[in-house]
Amino acid sequence: MLKNNIFYVILAVILFSCGHNDLSIADKLYESGKYKEAIESYSDIIENAPRNVNAFYNRGRSYEEINNINKAESDFKKVLQLDEKNVSAMLSLAKLYYQNGQYSKALIYSQNALKINENSGDGYFLAARAQHQLGYVDAAMESYSLALKINKNYGEAYLYRGALKVHLKQTKSACEDFKKAENLNVQEASSIRKTYCK
Repeated sequence: MLKNNIFYVILAVILFSCGHNDLSIADKLYESGKYKEAIESYSDIIENAPRNVNAFYNRGRSYEEINNINKAESDFKKVLQLDEKNVSAMLSLAKLYYQNGQYSKALIYSQNALKINENSGDGYFLAARAQHQLGYVDAAMESYSLALKINKNYGEAYLYRGALKVHLKQTKSACEDFKKAENLNVQEASSIRKTYCK
């Protein structure tokens, strides 16, 4: 009886180690930009471990990189079926929906993520972007500011908050935000600052 238990424990450790090593290999393929190979590797892991949240999430990110949005969405949603409080999957869906002009969906997923982690700068930033597009100006301003309260080096939040301030005719304050974004090496910040700040 004891021998059998020891055998199963050793077998479980070996299987876990193999799965972990496979995930590391797939992750390295992703990091080196070999997204199609990474997808194949993650798919092999999922076939053997159909509840592996990390494999689904990382395969979704790989699909995103090759612009296969439907499969990326499907994998991120599968992550939420397996782990309904997975903030990373919620934020990935928010970003994906935002990029596809589905701003209401982007807002829902970013707000769901913030219910679980109220200290997510990315959550507030994505909420702000969606609110901005939906015309919820005050809410967007608050969300950009909350993102910056959490992360003072969030260059894109400065940039887009500045853009919102331009819309509100708060030029001086907008230029301060553009300058901060520029100092944080946000690519578009310099040209935008030159356009609006004389």
